[in-house]
Amino acid sequence: MPEILSMIQINHLTPMPAVIAMCLLSICYLFTNNIYDLINYVGFATWLAIGLAVVCVPYLRWKQPDLPRPIKVNLIWPYIYILGSIFITVVPMIADPVSTLKGTGMILSGVPVYAIFIWWEKKPDFMLKMSGKLTEFLQRLMVVIPSEKKDKV
Repeated sequence: MPEILSMIQINHLTPMPAVIAMCLLSICYLFTNNIYDLINYVGFATWLAIGLAVVCVPYLRWKQPDLPRPIKVNLIWPYIYILGSIFITVVPMIADPVSTLKGTGMILSGVPVYAIFIWWEKKPDFMLKMSGKLTEFLQRLMVVIPSEKKDKV
């Protein structure tokens, strides 16, 4: 993502640019004329994303059993959650495929953003300069700095 979204406001120590970005996205979502469609889109996308994240628990337990785990749960709970997530995402696909396709489109709209800002490593100089100047301008405007990174021990 753009570097500016990871910065924090100096006085309040809050992620002001990220909050503003979320507010702008939320305002865009409010332009829908049917709140139930919005709930379906966001609900489908949320349950799909969370369900896929929980799939990582048993997978990592199987592939990397020696990985340090600060919290270790019985595997029955992730499996129950995964089954619930599958149910909550598959039933709307059958009941209202158009809404779930729109929800999937919302999820996939992040692919170009990822491709441009993260995956594409050798960006042209003009893009790097433009991005740097925009980041610097927004830093000055919002009085934000990069957050500190903890050293790995």
